[in-house]
Amino acid sequence: MLILRRDRVPHRHFTVWTPVPVLGILSCLMLLSQQEPAIWSFAAFVMAIGVALLLIMRLAKPDRPARRPQP
Repeated sequence: MLILRRDRVPHRHFTVWTPVPVLGILSCLMLLSQQEPAIWSFAAFVMAIGVALLLIMRLAKPDRPARRPQP
């Protein structure tokens, strides 16, 4: 959110007071620090499965050219 705010756009968009996303990040880190090692191990296992499936999908289907919209 902090990085996206730097982008210039031709229209008005939502803005928020800078400490709000910083406090959000800090609260997430605090909550993550209170998890047991078993939870971290399970999360790593699930992430590894996701990465393996992504790699299999990418190897099975090469990138296709983008479709052009119909007029």
